Amino acid sequence: MPRFTTRRSLFLSALAATAVLTTACSGPGGVDLGTDWKGSKTFVLARVDGLVTVVGINPDKARAQSLAVVPQQSDDDDSVSPQIVELADGRRLLTVPRKGDKPDRRYEISRKDQVLDGLTADERLRRLLPGRTLVAEVAGLPDAKSAQHPTASSVLVKDPANWTTKRELKIPGTIDLAASDPASDRICLAGGNKVSGADLTTGKVTPVAVPSGLDVVNLACPSGHPVIVGSTSTGSTSSADSPKATLTRTAASTTVTVAGGRVDAVTATGSSLLIAAALGDDTEILELDATTGKELHRARVKGVAASLGITATSAGWLLYTEQSVTRVDPATGRTKTFDLPGTLLDS
Repeated sequence: MPRFTTRRSLFLSALAATAVLTTACSGPGGVDLGTDWKGSKTFVLARVDGLVTVVGINPDKARAQSLAVVPQQSDDDDSVSPQIVELADGRRLLTVPRKGDKPDRRYEISRKDQVLDGLTADERLRRLLPGRTLVAEVAGLPDAKSAQHPTASSVLVKDPANWTTKRELKIPGTIDLAASDPASDRICLAGGNKVSGADLTTGKVTPVAVPSGLDVVNLACPSGHPVIVGSTSTGSTSSADSPKATLTRTAASTTVTVAGGRVDAVTATGSSLLIAAALGDDTEILELDATTGKELHRARVKGVAASLGITATSAGWLLYTEQSVTRVDPATGRTKTFDLPGTLLDS
């Protein structure tokens, strides 16, 4: 299944809670559930004791707790990872793929009630991309063929208030990378080395030029502006060296070329970009001004040879691996690593 970057029957899953915050209780399947809903600034999905579980990350206390077990069904498709995403209004949704042509199951995470609320849906294998007022559902595989376009992928534009479909966009080719920003109703898409921007309010899809010779490896979409992250064949990947990033910005897009290191994760954080590049047994994190390309911060995370995602919080950057999270202080470079309760599925 292509990569994405730089996100159903009705069901109510109640959590047992204790009076003491740090005390865990036994949930479905024997998973120990914590109660730190308030302190969790972000959520991820992990497989804990064989079950898909919502994990809360408290970066202030460097702690990850299982908070809710996602209801399991016999037709869940374990070969495709579930997804968790935050909408512009603060709601957090998760989707679980199902086998065959059955629609994905979808749940809303209720922090107030500390439960998973089931939502109805009729689509399968689609990645949610939150916009400012609309949500895009991007097909994970090409789902149409025509004489003009050997393959085409669809993007469904929906109203998150009631999940009605406003329009469908047809994107030539396969969508390998997709990114959005809840501050804008324009999303960014890439397939191979072809990049485009799609306006969810009008349905207009605009191709974006990619510099010749650039290998597109990641994508971000701050305020609907495409940021194309590419790598060059030059530069060392030894942990003794450091990656070098060059940013070129135009009215249509921004290109970030990284020489040295393997780009594992990219995210936009307001006016800056975070890039995690692997070098030997370590990972280097670069923060760049999204407009000028000026390097704002750089930190080395030792012992992390590959990362699966990066998030910015008020307590520092969070770098994810399969089994752990590393909190990084951008000002000092100090790091603190703590374990996930299981294997990371999505962040």
